[in-house]
Amino acid sequence: MNASSLLDLRPLSIGELFDRTFRLFRQHFVTFLTIAVITQLPISVFQILSTVLAGRVVSTANLETSFLTGQFVGATILIFFVVLILSAVVSQIGTAALTTAISDSYLGRQISFDNAFHRMGNTWFTLILASIVAGLFIFALTIPVILVSFIPCLGALVALVGFLFIGATANILISLLPPVVVLEKLGAIESVKRAWALGKLRFWWVFGYLLLLGILTVLIIMGPSALVSFLIPLIMGNTNVVIQSIIQQSASLVLTAVFLPIRLAAITLMYFDLRIRFEGFDLMVLAAKDDEFVIDASDLTTKDAFANNI
Repeated sequence: MNASSLLDLRPLSIGELFDRTFRLFRQHFVTFLTIAVITQLPISVFQILSTVLAGRVVSTANLETSFLTGQFVGATILIFFVVLILSAVVSQIGTAALTTAISDSYLGRQISFDNAFHRMGNTWFTLILASIVAGLFIFALTIPVILVSFIPCLGALVALVGFLFIGATANILISLLPPVVVLEKLGAIESVKRAWALGKLRFWWVFGYLLLLGILTVLIIMGPSALVSFLIPLIMGNTNVVIQSIIQQSASLVLTAVFLPIRLAAITLMYFDLRIRFEGFDLMVLAAKDDEFVIDASDLTTKDAFANNI
């Protein structure tokens, strides 16, 4: 990769980050959308099937008897967890593939649908483990805050501030995990530490950036999805629940497939911006002598920066 093929690697403002995010999305719209649709489609299918299965449980057994015997509750819980696990696996595969494609595009490499899945390797599995580790870490942080909330007078105020900090920490950790895991190929625990080391460098700036991204998520996905869910029963009346579910999931699939690459591109570019500001990542890329620069934990500069930021 020649230096001339690189985008202008420098610290960016929030406006510039969003501008480059949408430019990347427009430039590789078909590739990004294809990856998102292929990986989001199974999730929609799982959710539709869960609706069908739950409906059959209700229709084939007396509801009152089912509750008394635990049949309905047991079947519902089983379906919920199966759908949750399958959706998590497929979602992380899509996240890893998109993050790989976005990174390659930003660093001037040629990208393709096949290459995105090939280069991501088994990082999707590490991403699942890292998400679990991050969840346990966040849960551990909530315990002392809950205990403090029982203190008279100031307890509620301290708890409010504590939960605000925990929420910001959780948002930053979960958001930075994909680029850290996929691009640096660290283990689950190391990835959580690394994500925190990067996030705390500009904690409130990162949180504000992610908050703006969250507002976009509401406007582009959650708002229209909620509107569709509200209008379909009114328009279709007593039409089969499965048909209504298919329509709702199809609308959600389209909205998610469009916005997911935008969200991941915004987060990946934020990750690079943090490394450029505090680790000289732009200089690392320009100094690379190989034709293809690979972000890897074995790079000494990355290792040193990781050790110094924890």
